Amino acid sequence: MSQATKASLVGSVLERRPSSSPSAPSVPRSNVNGGFPPVQHRSKSAFQRAREDQKKAGGPSKRLSQVPAVLPASTTFKASGIEGDEDTSGSRAIAEATEGWRKQMEDENQKRVEAMTEAEREAERKEILERFGPDVGEILRRARAAREAAQLKDVPGDTRSPRSPTGSRTLKSALASRAASPSPVSPDLARPPSRSDRQLRFADVTTKDVHVYESQPPSPKRTPLSLMSPTEADGHVMSLGEFKGKLVDRLLDNETMQDSPMAVDPLKQPSVPELVDGTPEDIRRRYFPNAAPHDPSLAWIEDEDSPGDILTSLSLRFDLSGNLISHLDAEKLPTHLGLHHHAEGRHAGYTLDDIFLLSRSTVPAQRASMLDLLSKIARQLSNVARAEGTNIKELEGQEKVLRKRMLAGGLETISERGTVGVRAVELSWVCIVRWDEDTGDVDGVELKLPSDDLLSPLPLEQYVLPQITDALKVAALPSESLLQLLDILHRLARHSNDIASLIVKTPKLLANVMQRFILLSPTSEEANQPQPKAIELLIVLAQSSRQNAIVVAESTDPLLRFVVTLPSSSIHHEPLATALLTSTLRLYATLAAYGLYAQLATTAAEPLRALGAYVLSSSCFSESLREAWLLLLEAWMVCARDPHKTTPEHDILWSQVTSWAWGEDVLTLSGALTSAKTQLWTALWRVESSWLEGTTVNAPKHGEAEKAKALEVVRPLFKGGAAATVVQTALQGLDSALASLSPVDIARRDVWGPLASNADHLTSTLRLWLACLQSLDGTPISAPPFNLPFAEISVFCARLTMHPLWVTVRQGEIPYVVRPYIRSLSSLLAAYLDFSRFLPGASEDLWLAQAFSIVCRLLPGDEERAVNLLEHVSSTINASFMEARGWAVPSLIWEKNGMKPILPFLTFSLENSPVRVSPLSTTPMSISTSTTLRLSAHAADSSSKPATLPVNRDWMFVPLDYLLRSGQSDVFKSLPSTWDFSETEIARATLLLAKIHRQVLLMHGLPAFALSREETVFSCMKVFMLEHGQQQETSIDEVFRDALVGRFMEDLLDPFTFTAASAPTPSSDPNLSLEEVAKNFLGSGTPFYQYYTDFVGLYDAISFSHPLFARLLLPPLSMRYPADYRKYLWADYSHVVRTIKTSVAAVVSGDVSEFLWPLETNPDVVSAYLRALTKGHTEGFMHLVAVHHVACGIWPDLREDFGAEGAERAEKLLAVVAGQASPAVINDIVSYRQQKASVVLPPVCFEGLDGVRDARRSFVQRCGPAVTSRLSSLLE
Repeated sequence: MSQATKASLVGSVLERRPSSSPSAPSVPRSNVNGGFPPVQHRSKSAFQRAREDQKKAGGPSKRLSQVPAVLPASTTFKASGIEGDEDTSGSRAIAEATEGWRKQMEDENQKRVEAMTEAEREAERKEILERFGPDVGEILRRARAAREAAQLKDVPGDTRSPRSPTGSRTLKSALASRAASPSPVSPDLARPPSRSDRQLRFADVTTKDVHVYESQPPSPKRTPLSLMSPTEADGHVMSLGEFKGKLVDRLLDNETMQDSPMAVDPLKQPSVPELVDGTPEDIRRRYFPNAAPHDPSLAWIEDEDSPGDILTSLSLRFDLSGNLISHLDAEKLPTHLGLHHHAEGRHAGYTLDDIFLLSRSTVPAQRASMLDLLSKIARQLSNVARAEGTNIKELEGQEKVLRKRMLAGGLETISERGTVGVRAVELSWVCIVRWDEDTGDVDGVELKLPSDDLLSPLPLEQYVLPQITDALKVAALPSESLLQLLDILHRLARHSNDIASLIVKTPKLLANVMQRFILLSPTSEEANQPQPKAIELLIVLAQSSRQNAIVVAESTDPLLRFVVTLPSSSIHHEPLATALLTSTLRLYATLAAYGLYAQLATTAAEPLRALGAYVLSSSCFSESLREAWLLLLEAWMVCARDPHKTTPEHDILWSQVTSWAWGEDVLTLSGALTSAKTQLWTALWRVESSWLEGTTVNAPKHGEAEKAKALEVVRPLFKGGAAATVVQTALQGLDSALASLSPVDIARRDVWGPLASNADHLTSTLRLWLACLQSLDGTPISAPPFNLPFAEISVFCARLTMHPLWVTVRQGEIPYVVRPYIRSLSSLLAAYLDFSRFLPGASEDLWLAQAFSIVCRLLPGDEERAVNLLEHVSSTINASFMEARGWAVPSLIWEKNGMKPILPFLTFSLENSPVRVSPLSTTPMSISTSTTLRLSAHAADSSSKPATLPVNRDWMFVPLDYLLRSGQSDVFKSLPSTWDFSETEIARATLLLAKIHRQVLLMHGLPAFALSREETVFSCMKVFMLEHGQQQETSIDEVFRDALVGRFMEDLLDPFTFTAASAPTPSSDPNLSLEEVAKNFLGSGTPFYQYYTDFVGLYDAISFSHPLFARLLLPPLSMRYPADYRKYLWADYSHVVRTIKTSVAAVVSGDVSEFLWPLETNPDVVSAYLRALTKGHTEGFMHLVAVHHVACGIWPDLREDFGAEGAERAEKLLAVVAGQASPAVINDIVSYRQQKASVVLPPVCFEGLDGVRDARRSFVQRCGPAVTSRLSSLLE
């Protein structure tokens, strides 16, 4: 056997070190006690015992002065004096022979490649890739790198350069080098037989000797972050392989990378990125080469967040300041920043899931940090709702979901104390208060929306409110956190009346609020000063409901301290004292809107007198304080006007108001105001109006003396004075704002604020003008109390009434934050309606037209005005009114008291609504009936509550709605004992009111407020549906057979026939359908189709071919409606078709073409048409419709389907007509002609075949001899 063969078989043999001598065998000692070796107790570590032995042997050891250099394995081996293995030369010979063979093969392969064409090279490349896979180039490069590394180990250490380029380029982790390189040839790398000769050496390392490398994120194979800095003596350091991290990529320049021998691929293989050892893909290729990439069974080796993942909301990472960290930064940020303290631990920053999880940590500091981080993120997310600041674009569309989660996290820990509690309160404050801070301060409306209600589902009663109560009682939190809790209560109270009730009912919550923020002992510390915001909370709670106001009134006695002491002499700073006093007066005015707590005017008469003198003096510089004082006087004067309406009764009397001389005091303020004080002018005119209205009721001669005194002061102000300037400025502002109001501006509060303010100015002016009148009987006056721009006011109110914004209000598309401002516009129109009755030249019919249009503009809170309007309308429509205009009405109507039968039905819902919103200007009636001062955030459903504001355009048919729902309504229980009318009399009065309603509106050019065609049709349907489910003894008792009822319905329907010659006619919206109109009565749960089927069934049962009943069957048969309507009448109730004899001229339709086009495509309906024609059941309009759709399905000149299928269907139809129809029907179908642009009506449409005779004859001939013989004579 040769030496080379022996070397290959034996391999590496390690001989024993010469220094290790064999030890003599020793006799084992037996344990005399139990036969077991004795136990050796180690009181010291092996390291410490070795140090002690060394000190005993040679004294203290000297520390090396420098770091020992790491030498290559071959050098270490030679220095130790150990001879190499005897087979080393043989192994080198084999390696040299193998290398020569490999070099020879590479040369041959290179020549073959150079001899190939480009196409042959590409084919070979594809074959290699298909056979070995796309990673073959990577495998070959790694094998070559391992081979070169093995060759470098055979080179003697003294022949290598200190810093070889190859070594620089082949830096790898120790683990990767060990896995890829062959077994070491140095015997020193094998495990030594003994460790007794190992010793620890320590170098004297200074701070300059430590080099800190850039931190890298942790990975399966961690790289040391702090290594000794390389020195010049480290030239013999062995390369540990090439590190694939980004740090080395930045250190290596392009020139070095280009010099790499691995940079050239002879096969021009597409570059495959070098895999980092330890990555999931490297593990798969090394240990599971046969598994496909991303095999589900190998999901356990995949990273949770790989760099190539798409950035989602779950993978977004944030730093501790709430800023978003990019994915690249998350991989390279150092660990000492505190951004790796989460479960994943490899990427810097915290995902949202990490934050929510750590916010429930058991470590208080960690919970506080995460809650603080959530607060910062929530602030950025809230900027989207506020439309300001920076926001996180990556989380757009997820704000609501994240807000809900963050709020839950904050409220969950709101009961904690210390830093955790502070952060929890702040997070809750951001999610509740700051999130919609721009709209959270809106007064007069709930902020709850059914489609977006985050706060109502919270466990307020069970958890949140009790925790806030305890926090306020203990006061362990900082003052800033306590104020945030107050803000949270304030926002919750604004959200809905139900939540406000929960706040009031929570035990000791209001008491703790008073104790913590109002009833504070005098101190100079700013944190312990009373908070006006606490009084504002009481105002919001009182505005929510009457019951809450009663509870709040019981807690307001301590607030009198702010009234007794004037701001100029208060212990608090004057601005704070003024704010506290202003809020207190506003709270008293809010309670007075329910008729509550008015006795304060008596019990605190002397302090209030001093306060009044201060407010009216020049020492008061606060306009808000003056305004609050004036509005409080107005509210108390309303309570004193009718003391029976207060709670309790006679809480304040008008005689007291007279003795306190409030009226005279406010008149003196008029001369001190300038035109710039617009808000004060509004408040001043309101309190003056309230005083004069009270004198009309309680003073002698209806307050003539008081009114004369007031006019002496008021007239000069409106005749070129400051008041005239205010009115003119308000009119100009209203005119310009209304002209520029676009659909986009409707949702902007900054647009509505000035508009509503100017409307309030004008409303208070009109109210003062009416209060100065000596008589309110409605007769025109000879001279006005004072001058106003009457024409300009009338023109503006007309424009306002016709403005398109009311359509948006009617459809419920107005944002809730805008609804309180629109109330100012509706109040202005209501005031103008009272005002216009007294204008010179005003007629009753003009006022009626204005009333019929303005009643549709009234909003919740205007119920009292609406009732007064309807009462005045019913009294105006009488016999003399009709005779003066030549409108003939049978005397039977007036014998039955005209409109009296329907008045209780028109006003019932307005007077008996369970929720009554107080008007903007309180009245004696409103202080006793109002249940809340705030609007609901969403519009009421008028289908379940007829005649609720805003009313529908068909409001005059509300009495029929109550009759149709007589079993569900309480209106009949509330009727007076003197009311005794029949259903027929109610129907007569209702239809007459509808007729007059249309006539006066058309007379004065207001067709937009008249009933449309669809509304009129559906309203007339209600008259017939009164018999649905009724058992009448005779047909005479049926309401629709009454002569006056039928006459009034025909008068309503005739203007909507397409042949009607009367003009003008009510305008109809082409997009309005019976299905939409019916929702106002049926609601969204009952489709109009169901109502129509009942209507058809009722016609079949009781109509006896009633002509008007039959006319109302036709509108839903239009092609605008689904085919189900036509199928139900023509197919399911085909026997009814022959009873409908309506002429074309009597059809209620704007255009007959809507029944003719588009052509009918439903086969069941077409078959029903054909069946009715062949049986001869059609007549008049029904005959036209059936002939049209059948003829258009046959003749090529009318047909729309020109394909083979359409031609085949046409031949079949013609065959049926020719074989089964009567000669008259066949003649009509054969001779029928029509034009889509202009409808041709019978009988012209059945006359003449000019221009189409030849085409139709040709078509008939293709249908066979039987059809041709039957029809040929008609086509000659």
